[in-house]
Amino acid sequence: MKVLNRFAFFFIAASIGACSGHNAANIDNASNAGASADATKTSSSTGDASFSYKMDGKDYSGNGTDQIENAASVHAPGIIYFGLSSSFTGDITTDLRAGGFGFEVPDKGTTVIRGEEVPEYSIGYNLPNDPRNTYRCKEMTVTINSSGTRVTGTFSGTLIEPKTGKDVAVTDGKFDIPYSSLSKN
Repeated sequence: MKVLNRFAFFFIAASIGACSGHNAANIDNASNAGASADATKTSSSTGDASFSYKMDGKDYSGNGTDQIENAASVHAPGIIYFGLSSSFTGDITTDLRAGGFGFEVPDKGTTVIRGEEVPEYSIGYNLPNDPRNTYRCKEMTVTINSSGTRVTGTFSGTLIEPKTGKDVAVTDGKFDIPYSSLSKN
């Protein structure tokens, strides 16, 4: 049950106040988000995961996976979800305060998400120790490369800090994570 609760939290956190959109005005997808045979396979691999990015000029990174955080899961044909968090302990109270990114995007190709109008794809960010303080998206570009066992890619763009409305730059984002063994085909 602890696993489902943490998974549900990151999915909700990524969807609330997140970048989202799927129509031509809000999203550009350079290579179709359609289902691919490789991307819908799951892996029982518990291999390493790593990510890094700069947010407002400050470096952030993390590694390791518990098959929920820092691991990708298939949400629908051609669509994956993953959270990137530098802290996961197994204690849900601690983990909810860890903060981090949540992505729900096509499983392959480059996607540009603008605004927050339609929730088909989303990007959310929560500060450590303040999971209710969800940054909104101005624009984010995510490039995904999927295989049967791993998801690698890059991300960059601009978020909007919820309390001040200030633009916050996200640059040099990259990740290499496994598909979760908990993901369903």
